[in-house]
Amino acid sequence: MSDSVKENLRLALRMMLKPVAKLLIAQGITHQEFSEAAKEAYVEMALRHFDQPGKLNRSRVAILTGLTRKEVAKVIERAMRQEYQSRQFSRPGRVLHGWYNDPDYVGPYGIPHEIPYEKSDGTSQSPSFVHLVRTYSGDQSPRQMLEELLRVGAIRELDDGTLKPIRRDFEPEGLSPKLIERFGDVGFNLLTTLSANVQKTAVGEGVFDRVVISNQRLNDRELKGFEEYLKTRGQSILEEIDTWLTTGVSRKTEEAADSCYESGLAMLQYIVRDPQDKTSLRDYLLSQGFSEPE
Repeated sequence: MSDSVKENLRLALRMMLKPVAKLLIAQGITHQEFSEAAKEAYVEMALRHFDQPGKLNRSRVAILTGLTRKEVAKVIERAMRQEYQSRQFSRPGRVLHGWYNDPDYVGPYGIPHEIPYEKSDGTSQSPSFVHLVRTYSGDQSPRQMLEELLRVGAIRELDDGTLKPIRRDFEPEGLSPKLIERFGDVGFNLLTTLSANVQKTAVGEGVFDRVVISNQRLNDRELKGFEEYLKTRGQSILEEIDTWLTTGVSRKTEEAADSCYESGLAMLQYIVRDPQDKTSLRDYLLSQGFSEPE
């Protein structure tokens, strides 16, 4: 890799880390804690993508990452001691997705059925909420899932005891474990796409990646109007894509795992409230009266 490419990547990295650093500082995460997380990511990616499968060469990993063999050993030891934690963030979303797309739970005009918590005979057969959760959320407790979806207003319990979905998207509360995990998951998907597109070798290659930018900065009224427009129009587009992914993609059975990929579309509105954050640290220091070194 040329020095100019490395320097440009370092500049891009600093830009990407600014909002992350702001969030971490606000939540009391120190640089040392961030550094340890970065070490783990470096070691993991070196092992997954740049080392020989089935073998663990600490010396090679140290060379690839710039860490010492002792640091690599500590990261591996720490990872082996960590208890497995199942990913919870997307499970409510998967349940709602199934409710709006599974033929057993959707009527002839695409309207999701109102369903009982479980069958009257106490079984978990379809269609029932218990069956839905066990189909789309694995070992998650149906009762806990019910309480969570009721709490956030995604579903409603009717007078006859049946359950009715109110919206097809799950939005966790601020700074909840689910929302923080969503931050990492969506960030991973976004940066995976951007990283792949940076490394494309020809025009026209790469993953779909488009940005629409306002020519002028928006005032409070215009920003609110734009947000309302996106919530309506954006949700409509996502629901159309969600339907295509459900009806236009066949269920895989014996197809090789390495020939199948996780894919989807993430749509987000970005708001830069303080454009000065995009300027360099040097520019900021100069604006605060610091003089350039002689």
